[in-house]
Amino acid sequence: MMRSLLILPLLLTGLAGQAQTLPHHQLRIALHPEQHRLEAGDRVILPSGSPRTLEFSLHRDLNPSSPDAALEAVGGASEEWLRHYRITLPAGRDSFTLDYAGEIFHSPQQDAREARSFENSPGIIAAEGAVLSGASGWYPRLENVPGADMMTFSLDVALPENWRAVSQGKRIAANGSRENWQESLPQDEIYLIAAPFTEYRDNADGIEALVYLRNDDAALAQRYLDATARYLAMYRKLIGVYPYAKFALVENFWETGYGMPSFTLLGSRVIRLPFIVDSSYPHEILHNWWGNGVYVDYRSGNWSEGLTAYLADHLLQEQKGNGAEYRRAALQKYADFVSAARDFPLAEFTSRHSAQSEAVGYNKSMLLFHMLRRRMGDDNFTRALQNFYRDFRFRQASFADIERAFSQAAGKDLGPFFAQWVRQAGAPQLRLVSAQVHNDKTRRAGAGFELVITIEQIQPGPAYALDLPLAVTLAGKDQAYSTVIGMKDKHAEWRLPFDTQPLRVDVDPEFDLFRRLDSSEIPPALSQVFGAEQLLIVLPRKAPEDLRAQYRAGAENWQKQPGRNTIIVWDDEIETLPHAGAVWLFGWENRWRGEFQTALALNGATLSDQGVRFGDTGYARMRHALALTARIGQTPAAWLAVPDAAMMPILARKLPHYSKFSYAAFEGAELTNLAKGMWPVTRSSLAMPVRQADGSLTEVMLGKLPPRDGLLR
Repeated sequence: MMRSLLILPLLLTGLAGQAQTLPHHQLRIALHPEQHRLEAGDRVILPSGSPRTLEFSLHRDLNPSSPDAALEAVGGASEEWLRHYRITLPAGRDSFTLDYAGEIFHSPQQDAREARSFENSPGIIAAEGAVLSGASGWYPRLENVPGADMMTFSLDVALPENWRAVSQGKRIAANGSRENWQESLPQDEIYLIAAPFTEYRDNADGIEALVYLRNDDAALAQRYLDATARYLAMYRKLIGVYPYAKFALVENFWETGYGMPSFTLLGSRVIRLPFIVDSSYPHEILHNWWGNGVYVDYRSGNWSEGLTAYLADHLLQEQKGNGAEYRRAALQKYADFVSAARDFPLAEFTSRHSAQSEAVGYNKSMLLFHMLRRRMGDDNFTRALQNFYRDFRFRQASFADIERAFSQAAGKDLGPFFAQWVRQAGAPQLRLVSAQVHNDKTRRAGAGFELVITIEQIQPGPAYALDLPLAVTLAGKDQAYSTVIGMKDKHAEWRLPFDTQPLRVDVDPEFDLFRRLDSSEIPPALSQVFGAEQLLIVLPRKAPEDLRAQYRAGAENWQKQPGRNTIIVWDDEIETLPHAGAVWLFGWENRWRGEFQTALALNGATLSDQGVRFGDTGYARMRHALALTARIGQTPAAWLAVPDAAMMPILARKLPHYSKFSYAAFEGAELTNLAKGMWPVTRSSLAMPVRQADGSLTEVMLGKLPPRDGLLR
């Protein structure tokens, strides 16, 4: 079988006689899913100036040999499923061939570091499908070759009957059970996805749009084909030419959310969620500009996730008028999951592996780009994006490269800005100390009012240099006065003249700054319990036996999450609820439910033996699964209950995805979400009425804020 692979036609053989700048792999693969096995041949054409002795890693079970070079195993590699090899080429050779075969089968496992993460596998070949990446070791990863961190390739793959394959680049041949993919643009790894797919295709203004589904569903496919065309057009206008020949949605056989060059690999449940096509899907498309078009130099931090979140998730919400709420939720996640002891600089972020790392690497980075845009203005910001993409397309780029590109577009040195937000851990924390009309002398003289505002930065350590948004609500004016003031010290005072009486001051009312929110700005939310370093889970002793067992199993699963101290007790084992950390109460029968009911009433919701009601809607004890939050004193608290024990494992799996919400309600065997939302915030420490010269105060609502244009206006 291996011999037959070696005599398959080789593509691009003319490359062997040309001066190469990157390694080029000519891969010939046969997949045998039932045996978890692949058989392979790889002719590796080397860049000019490569050493005769090379090193590479390969999966430990693939047993390579070479007909034209001396090969030896030299021990373990960076991951336990890999093995390290050394190969020596004869003098004058610029290529070598490897033949190898064996099993790759690593069952998907959930990352124990995070409750809501998808399952991951370094590589798998199975009857359901094959998912192979550079981490799988299914092709030789070169280590001491010039340009070895990038490569080009051709891939000829023999498949089982009715299977299709997907890789990056362009499919240049498909003949029955054999396909050939080719990518001549620099890539940092090679992917091979295969399964019994149904394929759909369309043309998106010269780009091939593809959908690969595991079952025939033309209507679902068309929604994604239409979305592909829509978002490719949007991002080409904003950033520049799309870097690949295609974009494909590929359905995986377990739940994933991966973005690869020119395609995305999403789980079956994920792609059928109605909101994904206009939320996560554009995020994955945009990664073909940031991350898979301009590569990340991870040595100085991963800027790609924050920039992608800003120009996908945030931009789409901004276009709907929800930008401020999206930014507030991002800041709340940082406040809930990242304590001062667990914080780290953006320069140290490489990838998300926990809610804490996501809050820094995605949310802080996203706000960095928002602050950058606010400082530069939309035109300069857009020009910087386009220039950065043009200059670093298919090259690695660092935060320092972004700093240079944006400084050039802004016409000023942004070095101090990047030093503060990228290389420094932590966040500013603000307090509005006072807002008052200083005296009435100027008013009596006909000159108006002098408003004196005092603000402090109360975080430990030095002051941040801030562009501080400020809104002043004026008597008789529907629209508030908005401005931005510079703050460089931990204590600062400003005097602002007005012709009209100022009544109210709001600091950063639209959450434009990356900062640590005050607790008064944050409604109770599930994230405050999921993110607590000290957590007490209280189980109901008097619940039915099957419910007790499922509640305990769910609690023990959450207890495994690292980075916090979680204690599980029965409700009759404690005399009082804690005043520190956070508390989860499980079950209608919980003896501490009454204390939670009292706290919940402060949010305008009522909980009784029959069910819960908030607003005009009620949810029944015997029908709905519920999760609600409140503060018992200053302690974040949450309560959950299910009417059927079989629902608890599903609820435990789903709830981390609702962590930003104050409440959620579900029904049915699969727990379809009926309601989710936030309790209202009625007071903020960064908003106060202005004390007038005579000492009086007038409570008024914040005036209307000026409308903002989106980036794609």
